[in-house]
Amino acid sequence: MEMHILAALAVGGVLLAAVIITVIAALLYARGQTGSYEYARADFGRRAGFRAQSLPESDIVRLDRIALLSGAVAQLEYTVEPQWDLILRVGRAGADLREGDFEQNFREQVTLYHRDIRVAISQNEGGAAMLRWTKNGFDYLLVLPDSEMGLRGGLMPLFVQQTEMVENKTA
Repeated sequence: MEMHILAALAVGGVLLAAVIITVIAALLYARGQTGSYEYARADFGRRAGFRAQSLPESDIVRLDRIALLSGAVAQLEYTVEPQWDLILRVGRAGADLREGDFEQNFREQVTLYHRDIRVAISQNEGGAAMLRWTKNGFDYLLVLPDSEMGLRGGLMPLFVQQTEMVENKTA
């Protein structure tokens, strides 16, 4: 009788350990799919299969943080002198760039073209703005949570022209 109880406890312990290991593995897998990873360079080849070929360069624009969201969307956080922050998100065409993270009630919708690239702009005059464009198989979302008059227009050519993501050949 005692031997049967010990055997049942041993089997129960093994099953409990298997369940715990499975749960931990699932959580780690899910984190890999939805987690945020920080990078020193805009090369997301190992996880997402693309990298930045070029990024905006300017005396007043500084890249502060580079991350990969959900394993498929790059997020680059910039500071524009003297005090403006902006966020650039990039993913393959059709990727969910999670615009809802920056939900605003924009009063104005405008479409402009910069060197044959269609740029959809949602904005509040002298305030928040969101720019969207597609170039070479990638979708781009540039968010200015707050700005001053003329900042959006001044930054649009810089980011649309100089931001270039490409497929990573080693992925």
